[in-house]
Amino acid sequence: MMSNKPTILLVDDELRFIDSLQGILEHYGYLCTKACNGIEAITLLQTKQFQLALLDVELPDMSGCDVADYIRRSCPKTTSIMLTGVKTVEIAVKAMKLGAYDFLNKPLDHALLLKTLEKAVQHNKLSQKLAESEEKFKALSAAAWEGIAILQDGNVIEANEPFLEMFGYLRADVSRGLLIESIICDRSLQEIDHLQADTVKSHSTFQGRKNDGTVIPIEVKSRSIIFRNASHRVLAVRDLTERVRAEEANLDLQKKLSVASKLNALGLMAGAVAHDLNNILTAIVSYPELVLQQMKPSDKHYTQIQKIQAAGKRAAAVVSDLVAITRGSCQQKTVENINTLILNYLETLEHSERLATFPHVVLRTSLQPDIMNICCSSQHIHKLLLNLIGNAMEAAPVDGVVDVVTENCTCIHPLQGSDAAEPSSSEGYIKIIVADNGPGIAGKDVEHIFDPFYSTKVMGKSGTGLGLSVVWNIVQSHGGWIDVKENYPGARFEVYLPTTAEGICPVLQASADVVQIKGQGEKILIVDDQIDQNEILEKALTQMGYRTDSVTSGEDAILYLKSNTVDLLLMDMIMGEGLNGRETLEIILKDHPEQKVIVISGYAKREEFEKTKALGVSLFLEKPVTLGDVGHTIHQSLAGN
Repeated sequence: MMSNKPTILLVDDELRFIDSLQGILEHYGYLCTKACNGIEAITLLQTKQFQLALLDVELPDMSGCDVADYIRRSCPKTTSIMLTGVKTVEIAVKAMKLGAYDFLNKPLDHALLLKTLEKAVQHNKLSQKLAESEEKFKALSAAAWEGIAILQDGNVIEANEPFLEMFGYLRADVSRGLLIESIICDRSLQEIDHLQADTVKSHSTFQGRKNDGTVIPIEVKSRSIIFRNASHRVLAVRDLTERVRAEEANLDLQKKLSVASKLNALGLMAGAVAHDLNNILTAIVSYPELVLQQMKPSDKHYTQIQKIQAAGKRAAAVVSDLVAITRGSCQQKTVENINTLILNYLETLEHSERLATFPHVVLRTSLQPDIMNICCSSQHIHKLLLNLIGNAMEAAPVDGVVDVVTENCTCIHPLQGSDAAEPSSSEGYIKIIVADNGPGIAGKDVEHIFDPFYSTKVMGKSGTGLGLSVVWNIVQSHGGWIDVKENYPGARFEVYLPTTAEGICPVLQASADVVQIKGQGEKILIVDDQIDQNEILEKALTQMGYRTDSVTSGEDAILYLKSNTVDLLLMDMIMGEGLNGRETLEIILKDHPEQKVIVISGYAKREEFEKTKALGVSLFLEKPVTLGDVGHTIHQSLAGN
């Protein structure tokens, strides 16, 4: 007796025969269900599942072959066996071609019947396992990330759905014949043959071609397998489009971060140099000014001293550029309209000199009327425009054109949120475009044009190689970025600066002449660790009518003010050992909260500058200072402006 009773559908129109057959089979452990015609059999097959079906060939309403064909098409888990007389063997063979497992002749040999049924049950179980295995394979194949294809002689003979979807083909295309050459491109036939002939596991990167002609980057892994008793090649293909796009974006970001890191390092070096040079240049700029105030233009050496002063100012301009590179300049930021700053620049003497030098160049402006305001250092924006527009005019050919354009835009800073888990949101920016129609910038120069002292100009003819580095650092210090693009022809610089909703600040007008600015005996304490700096300022301020005193450290300034009062402090930001300017002011302002202060520095970190502003200090001067700048700023502070 069988433990798991197989189910059999008995289909025969002879009632005595079918009842007898049912009794015999149930005795041997089979569960039997009877049907007397084809329609009844098909109805039962639609509602129940049977492992076996014994079908008489000659049924009253249809042929048993029709039932066998129905089982083949609709009941893959049922194995059919035909019952036939000697005269209908041909029909039985036909039924077997339609999916029947075997046929038996009437009258039945019980031993042969039982043996055939036992084999049919085993066949049914093996068929079910094979069907389940194929179903699992199809499911795994369809769920795979990779596209999988089996090759024979360069033809794709099998492929999973991801492979077909990846390249835009249908299964019918595989049936009609699909060559691997039409899918993997940019490789010679010899290379493809080598890939197929290789007997070891290998992987290569190719370019794939979709059915519509689109080329995509793919990774191909290949190995030999035995399939259908023959050696074939299986390919696992992965679409690298998204990976390549992400890697390119990451590489671009790394390049930008590398440039930022390199320029910051160079900026620190430049800042240290600028700090020392500023202290030296103060004497070169200020002493001639003191001497000239005591001379007449007709004096013998008046002109030579003027030249010394002019040379000092030119050197000071280079140092100012170095300070800008450090992004540590203590320039104050105010809310400005970029269109106004551009129009003001175009009215300056510097731009007029450029126009005279390049009379063949036409400068065109297209300034958006409702441009948003920005918070900026107007002096730094002036320097930015001076460099970008000056370079564009120099690059433009005869009858060339330089375009200056402003626009409002909304975008994401390219360096923002590079380590963030969530994507950054868009923000408001203004865009300044300066474009020329010159020869453009060579590819080898693009990566270096913002490096300090890198120049494509003739050595010694024009420029110091600091201009674009200054531009880059000014843009960075304002929280923006700059892009360089081809202008076809020419170069196109796009500067992005963050906008503000604040209104424009009123402009304070300075007095006309330092000679007209005189003190009324007000007491000024100068705090600088350089003795010669103190001496210069003391002499100059004494001539202006102020009383002065000086100390060379923050600690000495604190002690001095414990027993003395002054109308104004001139405080250097960076001093030797001990307290710096900001730390000194924090202590002084606790005891003298109303103390007026002007900060003078040639180089100060932005963090120190911001902390000093937070103390209430609003007046800053950059070294090397001219006596005119000092006089105007002191007058402004003492007047309470």
